[in-house]
Amino acid sequence: MSLWICPSCSSALSLNNRTWSCLNNHQYDVAKEGYVNLLLVQHKNSKEPGDNKQMVNGRRAFLEQGFYQPLADAISKIFNQHLATLTDQTEVSFFDAGCGEGYYMSQVSQSCSHMDYSIEFSGLDISKFAVQKAAKKYSQNHFAVASTFQLPLQNNSQDAVLQIFAPSSEREIQRVLKTNGIWITVNPAANHLYEFKQTLYDTPSEHKAENVVPEGFTLAQQVNLSFVIQLNEPEQRESLLMMTPYYWSATAEKKQNLVDNLQQFTTDFDIRVFKPS
Repeated sequence: MSLWICPSCSSALSLNNRTWSCLNNHQYDVAKEGYVNLLLVQHKNSKEPGDNKQMVNGRRAFLEQGFYQPLADAISKIFNQHLATLTDQTEVSFFDAGCGEGYYMSQVSQSCSHMDYSIEFSGLDISKFAVQKAAKKYSQNHFAVASTFQLPLQNNSQDAVLQIFAPSSEREIQRVLKTNGIWITVNPAANHLYEFKQTLYDTPSEHKAENVVPEGFTLAQQVNLSFVIQLNEPEQRESLLMMTPYYWSATAEKKQNLVDNLQQFTTDFDIRVFKPS
């Protein structure tokens, strides 16, 4: 099995007795939860980069109640449509760049479980806490702790790359995608969680989405997905707040006011599908 490449020398890694190793004898042990840590010390921007344990737990609690199911369904539909075009292959690879605790990858996996493809699902996140959660629950998939700016994947190896609210290197995405692959991105659109801004800030403004097509890609599809969610429990509202940058920028008083009083929220997602040009 050769899924990952070595973050030190870019050689292919092979798995033997729960250790990934390359020809240059760089070795990376599989953790008890089933993931591998491929984030080199020099690529860390802090001791524990990415979302902390509290944020990861809050996101899992929120997503698993199905509040963002329409988004998961939209992503699954795009991937299933792409699968229908791959008539000349039976083995397919799907990669989640910034997978968090693995919810969306799991939803996509379930959506195509009835199809006659052998699909390898893998993902990475820079947060060790998120990857631990993902690997423990979704043991049939492959997970690594790594940076989206140094993807530990072989060239031209992925049929689809998913990227939700995560930064990345466009060149790295282009490098790992097959020539007929797709890159699915999800970002906030103009009115995403506008009620948050109204509650937390004195002068709220719409989110300005970038319309630039990354170099080396063409825009194949763009979908605006918006729906309203009702959160009746304070714990649900706090979990959603912890999934956003507002959790870090707003005052404690305003955050508590949101958790105590707001119940209805507008979601607004900008979903784009890019293909290598």
